[in-house]
Amino acid sequence: MHKLLTILFSLSGMLFPCAVCYGDPESPMTHGMNMGVLTLLGFITFILSIVAFSIITISKREKKLNNL
Repeated sequence: MHKLLTILFSLSGMLFPCAVCYGDPESPMTHGMNMGVLTLLGFITFILSIVAFSIITISKREKKLNNL
């Protein structure tokens, strides 16, 4: 188990490289990749906020019904 963890931690640098490791950080491909990541984060944030708002709304309605 110890050897497996050592190998995984030593290879983690190769598994998760940053955009700079792919080449020029000012290239259009790097900017496109960064904008794609930000777009996906925006979509995920929007969807999760809708889910949270729905849960809060349902919770408030449930409390109101229980008080009647």
